[in-house]
Amino acid sequence: MFSKLKNPMSWRHGVQLFFALIVAYIGIDFIMFVNQITKQSSAIINRPPGVEAFLPLSALVGLRAWLATGRFDPVHPAGLVIFLVILVTSLLFKRTFCSWICPIGTLSEGLGKIGRALFGRNFKTPVWLDLILRSLKYVLLLFFMLAIFWGMSGTDAASFVQSPYNRISDVMMLEFIEHLSIIGFSVFGVLALLSVLIENFWCRYLCPYGALLGVISFLSPVKITRNQNTCIECGKCTKSCPSRIDVAHESRVFSPECTGCLNCVRQCPVKDTLTLKASWGKKTLSIPLLTIAILSLWLLGIVIAKLTGHWRSDMTVETYKQLLLML
Repeated sequence: MFSKLKNPMSWRHGVQLFFALIVAYIGIDFIMFVNQITKQSSAIINRPPGVEAFLPLSALVGLRAWLATGRFDPVHPAGLVIFLVILVTSLLFKRTFCSWICPIGTLSEGLGKIGRALFGRNFKTPVWLDLILRSLKYVLLLFFMLAIFWGMSGTDAASFVQSPYNRISDVMMLEFIEHLSIIGFSVFGVLALLSVLIENFWCRYLCPYGALLGVISFLSPVKITRNQNTCIECGKCTKSCPSRIDVAHESRVFSPECTGCLNCVRQCPVKDTLTLKASWGKKTLSIPLLTIAILSLWLLGIVIAKLTGHWRSDMTVETYKQLLLML
């Protein structure tokens, strides 16, 4: 038991499971909330604010409006809070959100494991094709950033926040998932298949969210650090990296593709050769401390949001019922 607690993957998988259970609870709660509204029930379950985590574009527009007008998003405040916490997490602890918390990242990782179980390995795209495909998520990120921060004025962003479309975007998201078309099923099926064959296909090539966090994480003071004096150059760290980073030839991993998954740390056969270290000092950031820091940051963000009144939406049940008639 104690040997498992020393394994960095045990801590990460524990956090993944914790957030996966929270997401499942939020999803079930939200489905019950919407069903009760559509059935005009008098016993209304409170809408779970955490569902707004699945509205990243709304949060990005909300951020644009907040910066321009000084008014925090009243419609999906939890979405903006979660978005800000994710940004801070990436700034402090690399892209740990992607490999420790994100349910899509957890699902993608699981599909990759299925691929290894079926084929004995995950397939890799040629280097030239990998470079081209990796650029796609940055192109998508640039498109959204330009559209929202350049193409929209502060007034436009504030108007979008208050628009009927944005107000009921969470319900529309659920409707889309519950009534997937053949095209939708096909797209998800292809992405799932590609994730089985190629490890973290969506995260590596198409996720603009991951691209944004990668850019921010470049400034993170905490990075995988290799002790060149004790390294035996076995290359296990490079082989185990799902992001295909050449860890074996880096003294500190600055790559925006690094998600802080700690696969390389786990595979290193020489103790304390690969560690998480801040740019200041020589002290290693232990895995338990990293875990506590990540969870504490999330808890702190939510507590502050609740205390300042920036967690629950100003949307009433009656407003939801009225807007649902427009669907």
